[in-house]
Amino acid sequence: MRKFWYYLISIITAPGVVVHELSHLFFCFFSRVKVHSVKFFQFGQLAGYVYHDEPQHFYQAFLISFGPFIINSGVALFLFSQLRAPYELIQLVYLWLAVVIGLHAIPSTGDAKSLFTTANRKVWRNPVILISYPIILVLYILNLLKRLRIDILFVGLLFWLGRFYL
Repeated sequence: MRKFWYYLISIITAPGVVVHELSHLFFCFFSRVKVHSVKFFQFGQLAGYVYHDEPQHFYQAFLISFGPFIINSGVALFLFSQLRAPYELIQLVYLWLAVVIGLHAIPSTGDAKSLFTTANRKVWRNPVILISYPIILVLYILNLLKRLRIDILFVGLLFWLGRFYL
């Protein structure tokens, strides 16, 4: 029975994983970092991935790692802003997509690790990178807090912003 719930939740939240990986892919193309392979969704510990070359510049690594935060948050905000009474089926689809896309906005531990590795390699050539370490630490903390479902609070914040300020 546990596997049933795992597969059901994975399928329901799959659009969030797809947008998360598309965000990485978009910023790889945007920053001209070569992509080797992409998996938008799969069952297992790693729900999706984008394997790419190591970025030559820190800003590239930063954009690629933070891509899901930027794009998933923006898409969720847009979808939340489209909710209008009277609520019809399309409104429920917008709500579902906004929630599952917003749930996958926080970059993963793998994204934080990749950014940390790049920062360590580049900091000696560009000491300004030092200011990124607190941001990387926040990513690790957010991933720890995801176990306490902080991502649901984040989606609530996006809902509030999208409904009342857009």
